[in-house]
Amino acid sequence: MGPWPGAWVSCRCGCGFSRFLAWCFLLALSPQAPGSRGAEAVWTAYLNVSWRVPQTGVNRTVWELSEEGVYGQDSPLEPVAGVLVPPDGPGALNACNPHTNFTVPTVPGYWGNTVQVSWLALIQRGGGCTFADKIHLAYERGASGAVIFNFPGTRNEVIPMSHPGAGDIVAIMIGNLKGTKILQSIQRGIQVTMVIEVGKKHGPWVNHYSIFLVSVSFFIITAATVGYFIFYSARRLRNTRAQTRKQRQLKADAKKAIGRLQLRTLKQGDKEIGPDGDSCAVCIELYKPNDLVRILTCNHIFHKTCVDPWLLEHRTCPMCKCDILKALGIEVGVEDGSVSLQVPVSNDTSSSASPHEEDDRSETASSGYASVQGTDEPPLEEHVQSASKHYAEGQVPHKGSIVGHSPAS
Repeated sequence: MGPWPGAWVSCRCGCGFSRFLAWCFLLALSPQAPGSRGAEAVWTAYLNVSWRVPQTGVNRTVWELSEEGVYGQDSPLEPVAGVLVPPDGPGALNACNPHTNFTVPTVPGYWGNTVQVSWLALIQRGGGCTFADKIHLAYERGASGAVIFNFPGTRNEVIPMSHPGAGDIVAIMIGNLKGTKILQSIQRGIQVTMVIEVGKKHGPWVNHYSIFLVSVSFFIITAATVGYFIFYSARRLRNTRAQTRKQRQLKADAKKAIGRLQLRTLKQGDKEIGPDGDSCAVCIELYKPNDLVRILTCNHIFHKTCVDPWLLEHRTCPMCKCDILKALGIEVGVEDGSVSLQVPVSNDTSSSASPHEEDDRSETASSGYASVQGTDEPPLEEHVQSASKHYAEGQVPHKGSIVGHSPAS
């Protein structure tokens, strides 16, 4: 019965797409596909052909010890021999007309009678009828076997014929070149005799039914692969565009944040230039007078030309990794990349950090930089000088007058 019922039951029970394709391939390559013997083993035929010219009585025998033909799927696997006889009349080589005749050679018999020799019908493939029609006609005319040669243009290609209902005689197929050569010899008056012997057994051949299943399966797999590739490419493109938009937004926010960071020109006598002076952590060069430095929210300083490109890409301090966007109150949404800017507070309240804000920041960040400064606020040196003057006069400065300095300092 074959594996079809199991396949349909499995698919009706909700088997996956991959399992369905696997069943299709198994059915295509199964040696017992229903309704056809195309997937069964194929038997080749050895041919021994001899030519005899009646006028001269010369026999010329050529032994063909190669796989010249293929037995039909419904043919008996038996040896057979006889004189090859094509159908009579021009245009009758296909033997599709039910009234087609064969002129069979005769030999003298007893009492002066003539007897037909054992003969094989030589018929060309095509003509609008089936293999079964051709073979059955040869059987009705008394042939011992049928030799079907392929139609023009196929050279020596052969296929295992399917001829159900016409399996009473041996039937083989040979190539077009071989059959045309034999036919031309017969038309020149040469008697051709053929001995057919069973050849070798070969693996299953894929028939039209199996080719259809394999083609459909291949088409489905190809369509699924192309569909998945398109879906994957579209999703990747969408994610790439989202990432690009987010990066552009982050760079724009980084430019705003960099513009709000304090700049300072170093002078002779600053502690950064003294004997214990530090060097820029980006370019590893000592600070010199008139160097323009950028002071980050964490109080780390760097050359402006060194740190600005870094901040534009990373938005963090190169040393302590403090995020300048968070320190300045710029928060970037994780999901859609939206940016929310906190409302800046007044100078008095912004210059002093609450205990909770000091906990959230690092110790370095809370030690000396005003994260949100007004545009008209005096620079840091003026705050320090004002604070020194107040202490010298014995006055307590206002809490928010010194930006980023704790009372202990």
